[in-house]
Amino acid sequence: MMLAVLLGLLGAAMGSFAALLAERLVRGEGFVRGRSRCRSCGTALGAAELVPLLSFPLLSGRCRHCQAPIPPVLWQAEIVGMLMGVAAGALAWDPWRGLLMAGWMWSLLALAVADLRWFRLPLPLLALNAALGFGMAMAGDGLGWPLPGDRLTIALAGAAAGGGAFWLIRVAYAWLAGRQGMGLGDVLLMAALGLALGIPRLPMVVLLAALSALAVAVLRALVKGRSLRRLGRVPFGAALALAAALVAVFVPY
Repeated sequence: MMLAVLLGLLGAAMGSFAALLAERLVRGEGFVRGRSRCRSCGTALGAAELVPLLSFPLLSGRCRHCQAPIPPVLWQAEIVGMLMGVAAGALAWDPWRGLLMAGWMWSLLALAVADLRWFRLPLPLLALNAALGFGMAMAGDGLGWPLPGDRLTIALAGAAAGGGAFWLIRVAYAWLAGRQGMGLGDVLLMAALGLALGIPRLPMVVLLAALSALAVAVLRALVKGRSLRRLGRVPFGAALALAAALVAVFVPY
């Protein structure tokens, strides 16, 4: 219980950092140095404006200096990051596995934010997620499954199955439609998810992602009064990332 509380508190801050990391990587900016600033007026933000979970509602979702709206996804990322930390802490067999799982889910959150806002899956975030997912697979669940000798095989088979299946879909669609319908980032993301989750859980990830992405696209079209035949671009990478986090929490090996 204590681990879940600690990772939940850390998760709120990490959710904010995940959103910041996604934005700066997409824009090609450094993220190690440099204070956070309002994108509208350029004013450096103080500590009181960067308190996870609290600053957004206290500021009514607007910059204190210029009153420009703050993207709600930043606050939502803090909430989701907190929930991810709580889930990882509650499920983990020990603190090390809990932190590893939480870090993996926070990297998925950063990828989801990048795809939702800019339809991009930055390569550094994909590499980070793959590394954390591989570490999570090698650590196992602490209950003897998967067996130590099988972990590498399971991880590599999952990466090959996930990435290979999506690469074939990407090539087949491009050949049949004469245009690209899936980004290479989605292929790399599925390979990374296969590393962490193994083959048995990948179909559930894809099904959940497809249903949620379709539902969001249809609702968006209805709200904007557009025809359902023209749903527009769908951030499927974000759907995959969040579906993978849910499957990791609720679907055992």
